Amino acid sequence: MKRYIHRVIQGVPHLSLYLLIALVPMISFGQDLDSLEQLLAKKKLTEQERIDIYMELAQGYLNDDPIRSRSFSLEGHDLAETTGNQKSKAKFLYYLGSSYYVSMVFDSVTFYLDKTLILTRQNEDKDDEVSILKMYGQLYRRQGQYEKALERYFEAAKLGERLEEDQKMCDVYMGIGGTYHLMQNDSQALFYYGKAEKIALKHRNAQNLGDIYLSLSSVYKNEEGGKEKAIHYAKESLKIHHKSGSRSNEISALQTLCGAYFQYDDYTNAMKYAEEALHLAKEIGNTNLIAHSYADISSISYYMQQYEKSAKTALVALETDSTDHHLKLTIFSNLPLIYAHLGNLDAMEEYMERYKTAIDNHSNETYQNSLSAMEVKYETEKKEIKIAALEKQRQLYIWLGIAGATVLLIALAFAFIRYRLAVSKRKLAEKETQRLEQEKQLVAVQATLEGEAAERTRLAKDLHDGLGGMLSAVKMNLPQVKGDALLEAVDVARFQTALGMLDDSIQELRRVAHHMMPESLLRYGLKVSLADFCAAIPTANFHYFGNEARLPGKMEIMIYRCIHELVNNALKHAGASHINLQLVQEPDRVSFTVQDDGKGFDQHTVSEGMGLQNIRQRVDAFQGKLDIFSSEEGTEVHVELELTKNEQHD
Repeated sequence: MKRYIHRVIQGVPHLSLYLLIALVPMISFGQDLDSLEQLLAKKKLTEQERIDIYMELAQGYLNDDPIRSRSFSLEGHDLAETTGNQKSKAKFLYYLGSSYYVSMVFDSVTFYLDKTLILTRQNEDKDDEVSILKMYGQLYRRQGQYEKALERYFEAAKLGERLEEDQKMCDVYMGIGGTYHLMQNDSQALFYYGKAEKIALKHRNAQNLGDIYLSLSSVYKNEEGGKEKAIHYAKESLKIHHKSGSRSNEISALQTLCGAYFQYDDYTNAMKYAEEALHLAKEIGNTNLIAHSYADISSISYYMQQYEKSAKTALVALETDSTDHHLKLTIFSNLPLIYAHLGNLDAMEEYMERYKTAIDNHSNETYQNSLSAMEVKYETEKKEIKIAALEKQRQLYIWLGIAGATVLLIALAFAFIRYRLAVSKRKLAEKETQRLEQEKQLVAVQATLEGEAAERTRLAKDLHDGLGGMLSAVKMNLPQVKGDALLEAVDVARFQTALGMLDDSIQELRRVAHHMMPESLLRYGLKVSLADFCAAIPTANFHYFGNEARLPGKMEIMIYRCIHELVNNALKHAGASHINLQLVQEPDRVSFTVQDDGKGFDQHTVSEGMGLQNIRQRVDAFQGKLDIFSSEEGTEVHVELELTKNEQHD
């Protein structure tokens, strides 16, 4: 942001985290969410009334509890589909995508937005289409894909201007202005912020006005003589968002105000507002806002010469949210300078390389011009050190000292590069050894899983065909043994009891054999077998999206076993009263989610049990990704698996 240590770029201050949910007008909740849930339990509600309540709950929990919002969205989607309400179905799909956006699962966001856009265009609902296109722009901007973001924003603007939807256009103009600001085109940013401000003032929309003031503060703090405007707009925005109770926007205002003071070397006030923003961000549990606050504290600490604290908070920011492109790029550019002051040359080189890689991955004119930024930073830093040491001496000696420092820096850089080249072969050899060891472990796990599946199949067949047949034969022969013999009443009762117990044993044997290797899984695939499995559990609901093509047999067995274990965990350990199971199958990937409303567990203090470890091992064997989200409200386990070309056509 300023000089050589940067704060995170804030185009529209954290609007990447502020969900512009405008698919329908914001509902003014006459009742709190708890009372709405109690109302939902009543049996006399019509289907449309239930859909309306599901929609309010899905929207109400969206920012603070996305997992719960997802649960209500799924239930509302199923009810809307049953009643043929296509408009409500599209809205619930939109909320599903928005909830995954809050959880930062971006591939799922794209999946649900694509489905929503198709359905909305089929319904010819132009108002909702504007909101969906705007959400696409917000997603692409969040991922650093600015050209794609602007393409979607202008598509939304063209449609919104034709419909004369002022409120929607205000949000779209803010998105366009924020994207231009992130591209460092502030003249265009101010133009679109001005258009948005006119609409907000016309309709007296305090919420939008507060967001626009944040954006204007971010622009003016980088302009010559813009200090008073930057601080004024940030404070006005803070007042508006504090009054409205919007915690995430209040945090953004605090961070923007921190940036304004930081720009003008008022580090005391800057640190004050950064720490206040961090405190509020932790209260609402928003990882992106927490990460931005830590990054701000790191930058301020550097200029206060607190280098250990600066490095520590920068790494915490990176660990908290590694998906934010601007956050990551800023930290990668700052850490080399921080570690240079700490004398850690290995860490300095590591983050220099990571900074260059991040620039290469998002190459455009701005990034290409920044390829030499690291060298410029080091040279300028040396210049500042010399100026501080020789400020009372003549200007000629100052520039001579800077030149000498520059030559020394270049010499050290060449020496350091030669050293790195000398050890690069050894590091490459170590990495290759680690890769081969990982491949060896994966092969061993695959072999274990294949052996387990084969053994389960053999045991199931032996139990069903062997022991089951023998028990059936015993049952058939027992009445013949009785024959015409005269038995006492007590003996007859015992005989009948024995027959009943034999029937129960046969049924239990068949149940055990079926669960060891379900016949429906082998014959019909995952959808049918999981539907049968959930049908036997009153508290479980099964949702399926995608095509019904068969997957490789080993993968189907693995997915079935993992889901079976997760559902059993929810019933036995979590004490869940409601379980949602969702399976999404696409041509190139398959994912499943098991969500429950049980007691959950603290992932930081409670270690994973044998069941979860086995599931993680199975998923790793197929190069999959497993994420666990748990809180007092319940637990959600999400698994993603990529399909190779061979697997797609099995």
